[in-house]
Amino acid sequence: MFKKVFLFSSIVLILASCGNTGKKEVSSVAEGSSEAVKVEFASLISDPAAYLGKTISVEGKVVHVCMHSGKKLFITGENPDVRLYIQAGEEMPKFPTELLGSEIVVEGTITKVPAGGMEMESGMGSGEGMHEGIAKQTGEGVAMVAGTDTCETEKALATQPVLSDLMMIYNKHTLVK
Repeated sequence: MFKKVFLFSSIVLILASCGNTGKKEVSSVAEGSSEAVKVEFASLISDPAAYLGKTISVEGKVVHVCMHSGKKLFITGENPDVRLYIQAGEEMPKFPTELLGSEIVVEGTITKVPAGGMEMESGMGSGEGMHEGIAKQTGEGVAMVAGTDTCETEKALATQPVLSDLMMIYNKHTLVK
C-alpha cells in the first residue's frame, strides 16, 4: 500500500512540476521582451520626446553613411531637411556604404545626444567625429588637411529645428523593397 501511495505521489509531483516550467518561460519571455514599436517618421518629428528611451523602428532614406568611422548614418523621412542620427555601438559592425540612397527600416532606442556630441559617441578624439579636414590626394594615398569640415549632413543636423538633440542607438536594419 505504501509503495502505491509513494508512486502515485511521485507521478503527481512530476506532472505538476512539468506544468509550472511552461508558465515560467512565458512570463520570462514577456518580461524580457523589448519589441520595437513601428513609428512613422512624421510622428517622430511631431513629438520626439514621446519616444525617448523607447525601442522603435522607423523607415527612412539613408542620406549619409559615415566613411570615417562607419558607425553612424543619417536617415530622412518625407522632409529631406530633417535627419535622424543613428549610432552603432562598439559591438556592432560598421554600416555598409552600399546603404547610401536606400530605403531602410532601422530599429533602435531613441536617446539624447550626449553632451560631448557625435564625436564623443563615436569613440573618437576631438573633431574626428565631425570629419575635420579635407581629403587631399598624395602619391601614397589620401591625407587629411586640417581646417575644414566636410560633413554637410552633420552640419545640417545641428541646425535643424527638430531631432537635432536626439539619436538612435542602433539594433538592426532591413532594406525596404
